[in-house]
Amino acid sequence: TVDESKITGQSKPVVKYPGSYVSSGAINTGCTELVVKTTATSNNSAVARRIRVMEEAQTSGSDTEKLIDSFAKIYTPIIAFLGICMCTIGWAFGNEAGRYWTKNGLVTVAIACPCPVVISTPCTYMAALAASAQKGVLIKEGKYLEEMGRVTSIAFDKTGTLSNASFGLLHFNVVGQTSRTRKEVFGYLALMETPASHPLSNAIVKGAANEQIDVPKLQMQNHTLLPGEGITATIVSKDVHVGNRKLFQRLSHYEKLPDDVKVTTEKWEKSGGTVGFISIEGEGIVGAYCVVDEIRDEAKGVVEALKMMGIEIIMLTGDQRSAAINIGKQLGLEECDIKSDLLPEEKMTEIADKVKENHHLQKKAWCWNNRRAVMMVGDGVNDAPALSIADVSVAMGEGAAIAMDTADITLMHSDLNKLLYSIRMGRRVIRTIIENVIFSLIVKAIVLGFAVTGRASLWAAVGSDLGSMLAVTLNGTKLLSSSSQKEKTRTNNGIARSYSEEAISMPTSEVSPEMSIHSRMELGVTA
Repeated sequence: TVDESKITGQSKPVVKYPGSYVSSGAINTGCTELVVKTTATSNNSAVARRIRVMEEAQTSGSDTEKLIDSFAKIYTPIIAFLGICMCTIGWAFGNEAGRYWTKNGLVTVAIACPCPVVISTPCTYMAALAASAQKGVLIKEGKYLEEMGRVTSIAFDKTGTLSNASFGLLHFNVVGQTSRTRKEVFGYLALMETPASHPLSNAIVKGAANEQIDVPKLQMQNHTLLPGEGITATIVSKDVHVGNRKLFQRLSHYEKLPDDVKVTTEKWEKSGGTVGFISIEGEGIVGAYCVVDEIRDEAKGVVEALKMMGIEIIMLTGDQRSAAINIGKQLGLEECDIKSDLLPEEKMTEIADKVKENHHLQKKAWCWNNRRAVMMVGDGVNDAPALSIADVSVAMGEGAAIAMDTADITLMHSDLNKLLYSIRMGRRVIRTIIENVIFSLIVKAIVLGFAVTGRASLWAAVGSDLGSMLAVTLNGTKLLSSSSQKEKTRTNNGIARSYSEEAISMPTSEVSPEMSIHSRMELGVTA
């Protein structure tokens, strides 16, 4: 089996047979070595193709950037030309007229200077970027803060974003005609799964530990992997099998299960779980279990909080429909908001359609503040094309390096509460910029009114310009003063919990050495 979750979004390991296609970037999670034949150069690999797709998606600039460039090219020359004319033409009508118009020209240039308006945006950006960095949110450019504040739709990847990309034991029942206790049967199951390296095995062993069930110290021999079915071993001279339905149908054990057990396990499967059984020689099937991909602790609260903020939530995943619906229901999503079995290109198409729909609605909105943005949140290689085409994209810090390189924002601790914080910060940035612009224009208008009536001096014009610059700078830097206590109180009152850096850091015992090294390397590259 190989783990292709970072390539396709499929949370469950995929069984590969001789002749099966293996994508670059897949991780061997089986117990045997794989001999893989290279069929494409690095330039034609799946990752390279997706990089080319992202580059094509990023070639065109935003409408806002084009508007700002066009405005700057027109406004600056007009003000400069007007000031030169006022300071020179007046002298043709005499010294008194020359001095009068030169003074008014200088006053007009000082008043018309857009410094307070221009500086209000970068100082607000810098304060917000610094405050976000302190929270573990890395933002590439300040403009993405504004896009965060305008988000009306968010598309989440499932595996590794809304879920932990690690399986958890959901159900374990003792079944059949056995005199063994649940603790004894669970101990046998944990003993069988302990030597295995499959992610499902890890979930079962961890589930037993959570219930404080000790692995029995019994002699186990001939522990053997049954490809595509499960495992078998001999414990205390009895053959024990653990695996899926296919294994026990082959052993003619499944047909002997009571109908109510079959109905229960089928319900587990329909809810998106992976169902397995354990049998002991002479007793038949004695236990049934269900393993599922666990959602993040904070995911449900964050999704509910985002909905309360009026943001549309959808899920885009390459995983199977049943697994996607299972996760979606736990998060409170409707089935119509869950898109499953998607290829990376199909995810990108979904985002592109949503972006076009929002842009169409924006053309009908006359107000600058009514702009709408689409966000994509993901962590894997398969999410990169969709991340590249969204108005603003967010990558999980524990995800693939290509996802973090493509995304506009990275949540270094992979805590979705940071996403909630970023959106709130984006809205504060927009509000602060509007305040600064309005304040600057009002001050300019007042001084200009005095200038027209001849009551404004050059020093008053310069003083108002510098004073308004200082005022908007201080107003922008107030974003730095948002304490962690305020954010924690606001989040607790709004459903989602906030965690300190120690709380959201993954316990060392749950991280493999390979993942730790990989994460540190990616953090280093990001920095």
